[in-house]
Amino acid sequence: MNAPAKEPRPAAVIRAVPQPARFLDLQRDFYRDDPDYVPPITSAEAWAIDRRKNPFFQHADVEFFAAFTNDRCVGRISVCRDSLHDEFHGDRIGFFGHFEARDEQVARQLLDHASQWCQKRGATALRGPVDLSTNYKCGLFVEGDAGPPVMMMPHNPPSYGAWIEHAGLAKAKDLLALHVTGDTIDLRRVDRIADHLRKKTNAVMRPLDLRRFDAECEILWDLYHRIWERNWGFVPMTRPEFTAQAKDLKKVAHPELMHIAEVAGAPVGFVVALPDVNVGARACNGRLLPFGWWKFLRAMRTVRLIRVITLGVVPEWRRVGIEMLLMHRVIRRGLDVGFRACEASWILEDNRDMLGPLETIGLRTWRRYRIYEKSLR
Repeated sequence: MNAPAKEPRPAAVIRAVPQPARFLDLQRDFYRDDPDYVPPITSAEAWAIDRRKNPFFQHADVEFFAAFTNDRCVGRISVCRDSLHDEFHGDRIGFFGHFEARDEQVARQLLDHASQWCQKRGATALRGPVDLSTNYKCGLFVEGDAGPPVMMMPHNPPSYGAWIEHAGLAKAKDLLALHVTGDTIDLRRVDRIADHLRKKTNAVMRPLDLRRFDAECEILWDLYHRIWERNWGFVPMTRPEFTAQAKDLKKVAHPELMHIAEVAGAPVGFVVALPDVNVGARACNGRLLPFGWWKFLRAMRTVRLIRVITLGVVPEWRRVGIEMLLMHRVIRRGLDVGFRACEASWILEDNRDMLGPLETIGLRTWRRYRIYEKSLR
């Protein structure tokens, strides 16, 4: 006797969620039993998806959606059409991000919704997960060492990759996170390499002067566009957008972890590393008020991991070792003030101009993140 056929489950109801804080907090329920989950610090992060506060929205059409079954959130997704991306690359890409789903059926429904939304706005392809643009959190964790994510890096269940692929998307590009500790790096060897490169290039590393923050931001903004203009997926930030992000990151900046490389007095590269604020976020469960700020600050005193979020050299000064000099300076200064480990992320899987120097001084790939894409034609 055949078993009775199962009734198809009704589709979830997808609704817009325009409130930034509510949209961010919807994520929490998906990771209730995940010991590695880092909750968002809602009060500090909501500005980035608030169209009234983030200059990104001046050149992008963005919506935030959640899927509900019996008033319970079973998924969420953001969708974006960025005119600046289209203008810069000469294509028409729609992005999805902030992706969470309770099961594969919901995942497919959300991705179909994103495809239709982007297609109606002229997109010929859907790409993601990308939270707004590649200047924000992006990628899906697909391989590597277990543990909590480092600040501003994704974390997700292993099932998401298969669900996204079953919805018709395929790998577009992998992003790598490299890692090194004070115990695994050969400091004597790296010091010798750095000494040789300093003599060879005559490059000078100087710390970022936070007392002249606005003037330093102008230098970094100019370098940023010269360094990354040809990278896959790169989207140039407007000056207001760059300044807004810089001011946000300044809140957790450490003066020993940010340096500019100069040759004959002219800036040619820079590196920015930050203490891993996810340690503080976990300690206060993402709630700074009313008393979470005290737990956050206390936990931040215990942080031993830094993330290099930006490292680059202008094209005419690449392949002479300045990338290694900048990384050497961050590692050396970081060790001096008590940090013990460093993640450099993210780096395109085929960017050998950057991966090579980092591997030379002892960093190894420890996590891999993936961006997917499908045609909407």
